[in-house]
Amino acid sequence: MPVIHINVPYSMLLHRIDFAIENRIHPEIYFSAEDLDTCQDQEVEQLSKTLQKNQLEITLHGPFMDLSPGGVDQRIKEVTIDRISKTIQLANVFRPKMIVFHPGYEKWKFDGNVKLWLESSLQTWRPLVKEAEEMGLTLAVENVFEESPDSIKALLEEIHSPHFRFCFDTGHHNIFSKTPLPLWMEVLGGFLSEVHLHDNHQESDEHLPMGEGKFNFNQFFTLLSQWDLHPLYTIEPHEEAHLWRGLEAVKKYIV
Repeated sequence: MPVIHINVPYSMLLHRIDFAIENRIHPEIYFSAEDLDTCQDQEVEQLSKTLQKNQLEITLHGPFMDLSPGGVDQRIKEVTIDRISKTIQLANVFRPKMIVFHPGYEKWKFDGNVKLWLESSLQTWRPLVKEAEEMGLTLAVENVFEESPDSIKALLEEIHSPHFRFCFDTGHHNIFSKTPLPLWMEVLGGFLSEVHLHDNHQESDEHLPMGEGKFNFNQFFTLLSQWDLHPLYTIEPHEEAHLWRGLEAVKKYIV
C-alpha cells in the first residue's frame, strides 16, 4: 500500500508530534497565514528533523484564505505572492514531495472572465514555478470552486512545467463541478500528481471519510486505473474520528 498523507495544521502537528510519530502520520502540513507569520525557525527545523528521523514523508499545503493568485488588485496580489513564496521557502527545511496551493478562480468573482484571471495568474506563477524548478520542487494547484477543468488546464498548459502540476480534490468536485468526472480525468489526468480524498453530500464541504457521502469513488479509482495514473494520496479529516475511518476506507481502494 502506498503512503497515505494526512492533512494536519502546522500548529496542531507541533503539539501532537508524539501522536503523529506513534501512529505513523505522514503529514501534509497546512500553513495558514498566521502560521507563516508566527512560526519560529528553530521550531520549524526541529519539527522537520523529527519527521525525517522517523521516516515520515512530508507534503505542504499553502494558505488560501483571502488570497488571489489571479486577482486584479495588485496590492492583494503582492500579499498573495508573499504568502506563496514564504511557503515555498519552507521547502528548504521540510523537503516536501509536493506543495499544494489554490489557484483562486471563481466564476462569479471574475464574472466568467477566465482570460482576465489567467493573464494575472501567469504573472504570479511564472516566477514562482521558476523558483520551484531551481529547488527541484513540485507545486500543485487544486480545484476548489471550478465548475470545469478548463481554467486549470489553461494555466497548466501555459506554464508548461513538470514542476507545476494538478491536485484533484474529490470533495470540491462533488460540490462545485458541473463537468462529469471522466472529463476531468481526460483533460487533466496528464497533469495529476496528488489527490485529496474526502466526501460530502453535495451541500457543504463536510470533509467526511471516503464512502460516507455521495462522491463516486468506485468510478474515480476505475478512471485512475484506466489512465494508469498513480498520484500521491492525501486524506483531509477535520476531526479525529474521521481520521481513523478515513484510513480504513482508503484500504478498499488503494493497496
